[in-house]
Amino acid sequence: MTPIKLLIVDDHRVFAEGLEAVFRAEPDFEPLAAVTDPHQVLGVVAADRPDAVIMDVQLGEISGIDLTALLTAMPAPPRVVVLTAYCDSATAIGAVQAGAVGFVSKDGPAEHVVTAVRAAALGGTWFPAGLLSVVLAAASSQHAEPVAQLFIELTDREREVLKLMVSGLDRKAISARLDRSPDTVKTHIRNIATKLGTSSTAEAVAMALRAGLRPELGDPRTDPAARRSRASRDGRPWSARADGTRGGPGGSSPPG
Repeated sequence: MTPIKLLIVDDHRVFAEGLEAVFRAEPDFEPLAAVTDPHQVLGVVAADRPDAVIMDVQLGEISGIDLTALLTAMPAPPRVVVLTAYCDSATAIGAVQAGAVGFVSKDGPAEHVVTAVRAAALGGTWFPAGLLSVVLAAASSQHAEPVAQLFIELTDREREVLKLMVSGLDRKAISARLDRSPDTVKTHIRNIATKLGTSSTAEAVAMALRAGLRPELGDPRTDPAARRSRASRDGRPWSARADGTRGGPGGSSPPG
């Protein structure tokens, strides 16, 4: 299997290099040299063609959300996962609308970031429960369209697939959850995009969130897809201190 080529964008060099080290320990990733100058991002992506990008939201005078929008508008764009210390609804909604397919808190464990990027590279999305609830709360505004009206053209199976997409499952996990082949799930996802008039998985998920669609996940202790997801991770923390506690790269909480 060809490793996932990954670019990390964060203006805190120590944090960026620490995160780069986390991904170098994952055999299915090939991290490029981290970019700490946001002005270099578009050029590096155009030259090196990464499969996925981890984008910090706060990059000094340049917004990571704006950079995400520029990246996702490129031909054959990379899959962008936004990494942030700010979990407000405006940031979450802005990231999704800019084309991000993952939204991860810097306060969480490293395996969340690894899982999010892996899901994104496989064509899925990843929004942890705490952040997803923020997005859903923002979507439940008076301007949100009723789900029944917005998704009336979808079949029952397509609605089921879309709910799992909103819940952060990638194509492989959806396939396992529904006991259908990955090609069948791919067809469902393509049909969903066509019927909703969207051009990407992220757009379809964003539309569902704005409409107030709620995730429907089974108990992770009995969900076979969740069990496989857990089995694929070694649970390695960002770093391990001598006392056994966990922290960000360098042994401390990651910077904001």
